[in-house]
Amino acid sequence: MAAYRRGDLASASEGFAAARSGYRLAGDERKAAEMANNQCVALVSLGRGAEAVSVVQDTAAVFAATRDRIMAAKATGNLASALEAAGRLEEAATAYDRALKDFHAAGDRASEAETWQALSRLQLRRGDAFGAAASAQAALDLAPKPGPVRRLLRSITGKAFRLPKA
Repeated sequence: MAAYRRGDLASASEGFAAARSGYRLAGDERKAAEMANNQCVALVSLGRGAEAVSVVQDTAAVFAATRDRIMAAKATGNLASALEAAGRLEEAATAYDRALKDFHAAGDRASEAETWQALSRLQLRRGDAFGAAASAQAALDLAPKPGPVRRLLRSITGKAFRLPKA
């Protein structure tokens, strides 16, 4: 973690990989999955999306097996981010949708809002401005007691994307 905090993402990734192997050898699959998720974040930040996908693809199932719904949803969100970084945008959108459902079911509004924001950015990359606006609005709707900036943004997005009456 120290390397990650210093911004040395390559060393952090190697450290997380070593820790993951150690936990696997010790038979602690849950801790190994945590390290895989940490490594995934570092790899995505390094622009190594395909590698991140291979590291994190099975971690949600590990957390689901331990009935940790929030960590399973976070792992699915990390997979979505890795898929996006790897250029696999359709699969990323599907994974983001699954993470959204899981966060909603678990009642984690903050993570659900972050995932809506990530989905909005992905939709912009894909040229879906209306979908991106709707996703951004969903993230805003989850925000607790919006401040003046959020109220202004909500007002603007509400007016800009309202369909004219027939």
